[in-house]
Amino acid sequence: MSRCLCCSMLVCLLVFSLAAETAAETNIHKLILKNTPKPDYDQPVPDVVNGRVVLREEERGVSGVSVTDGYSVTKTDADGRYTLEPSPSAVFVYITRPSGRDVVGSWYKPLAPSVNFTLKQAGQSEEEFTFIHVSDSHVSNDRRSLRGLSSFVDEINVLDPRPRFVFNTGDLINLDKKLGASPARGHEYFRNYTGIMNHLAMPHYNVAGDHTDSSHRLKDFPLGDHRAGKAMYWEYLGPNFFSFEYGKIHFVSIDFVYHLKNEISHRLIPEHLEWLRQDMAARSPGTFVVTGSENTLDKYNPTFAALARENDIRLQLVGDDHIVAYNDRQVPFRVGGALSGTWWDGPCADLSPQGYMVYSVRGEKMDCFYKGIGRRVAIISPRYGSALKGRATFRAHLVQPRDGEILEFSIDGSAWKPMKEVARPLYRRVYEASVNLAMVEDGLITLKVRSVPGGEERSRVFVVHNSNSPSGLDAGTDALLSFGVGNVWPSKKPPKGKVDIILNGRIVGQIEAGICKSYTFSINPNKLSRVNVLSFGFADTDDGMVISHPMLKVDGKLLEDPRSAAIRKVRTAHWGKAATAAMGFTVGNGPNEHSFAVAQEMFYFVIDPTNQQQ
Repeated sequence: MSRCLCCSMLVCLLVFSLAAETAAETNIHKLILKNTPKPDYDQPVPDVVNGRVVLREEERGVSGVSVTDGYSVTKTDADGRYTLEPSPSAVFVYITRPSGRDVVGSWYKPLAPSVNFTLKQAGQSEEEFTFIHVSDSHVSNDRRSLRGLSSFVDEINVLDPRPRFVFNTGDLINLDKKLGASPARGHEYFRNYTGIMNHLAMPHYNVAGDHTDSSHRLKDFPLGDHRAGKAMYWEYLGPNFFSFEYGKIHFVSIDFVYHLKNEISHRLIPEHLEWLRQDMAARSPGTFVVTGSENTLDKYNPTFAALARENDIRLQLVGDDHIVAYNDRQVPFRVGGALSGTWWDGPCADLSPQGYMVYSVRGEKMDCFYKGIGRRVAIISPRYGSALKGRATFRAHLVQPRDGEILEFSIDGSAWKPMKEVARPLYRRVYEASVNLAMVEDGLITLKVRSVPGGEERSRVFVVHNSNSPSGLDAGTDALLSFGVGNVWPSKKPPKGKVDIILNGRIVGQIEAGICKSYTFSINPNKLSRVNVLSFGFADTDDGMVISHPMLKVDGKLLEDPRSAAIRKVRTAHWGKAATAAMGFTVGNGPNEHSFAVAQEMFYFVIDPTNQQQ
């Protein structure tokens, strides 16, 4: 090949590459940077702050509005006036947006002897509304994160009806949680995040998280000061403890990440616990509380459960774990997935797509669903890898359906058939398909769902387990069951009592109480079936544990539960094989599930001669 021809090909490849990159960059919004109120670090904290909150339309004072410095809360009098004695640690004065009224200008302002605020009547009723709970956007200078956040903004802006606000519960950006990144890097990431989020057609409220804290102004607020790491957040987004009301809900944003001299603490300091008590006590009559925080507050704060009962906290909106989950222990909480999935390397740690929660509120009733970025079609149930027998029902939804658009399904490549529409909740239509699997051979099947017209397609793998079909193995086949107990990072949770290991309904061994160790058991091949079910019998029904990815080695081949295998691939793609070996599942009444230990009670090992192991 001639040198000229080589150069020509290289130029063509370069042009193609640049054109593709330019096309991709068009999906990233240009940054809209706003001049936000910033702390006046050089001014001493005044002894007293006085001010007034007025209603713009009537130019009269508004009574009963909460005003705070983030440490104590006062309320305006009948003429809208207030007096506040600020904490020496305070940097802002701000108000709680009351239901039915919007703040004119900024809801927070730098600390000063006199600070006033103006409200106006909200333009829409708040008896019914929608809002978005998003979490873990982990924005950086990675172009995937910028495209993902831009896509999210575009999707939210075209939802009809339009959501009233977006609530992001932590890890907005992807800084080093040990404050190792330079202030310049922090400014870059914050500009990217706020510059894209400012394209939203509605307000956005933000919870600080450990990846959001910055080394900016560490000389002013050094390690050990409860304000360490917060200055950059203040300058771009305002107070890191605040509340606002919408309809019958009093929302509270709580930042419980503190940078001590040698470690990170997640236990609220007394000053912030006192602020939280005062804030909730001052909420409007008839409202209940929904908190937003990076992780569950009762996990690290023993007094929070009692505080929740006293103040009608009905739900915690949280992130951090990169899964979609609901838990009603003590104070109910919902983990809202992750906009970044597995840190922009794939889906969430539980196989949910990169996405966000959509909430619909009517009075005191809250409904929600999870939506993947760029996905209008989703298989709702059963979950990936579930075991099915007899007649099985599949559910899927279509978000913002177009005229004439429906969903169809296919199993293992069979002819496409229409699904039946069964519900029309807000923003979507829900479809079902019922299939008789009684005559289907035990093993793996793949369900596909698609929109018509349009062709958006989703798939999910299931296990058919109608009977204990023979495995077809020779009598001399070796079989070994193996897994680790209690050694999943960072949970380290063995069971409190003894646990039976049950395979295909038979006890094949026991797990020792209180010990983290690995187990391997020889399995009689005559006891194996086409589908082999691993479960655990706890002596104490309240007991639980964490286990690593279980494996069944049969005739030299490693078999793995299909959901476990899919999750392991996601984990390995991001963290690598060595790290994945220290991850697994929470079983029974174990610790709350998280990125490294998602919940699962049963595991299915399919001996499949067609070698379809997923």
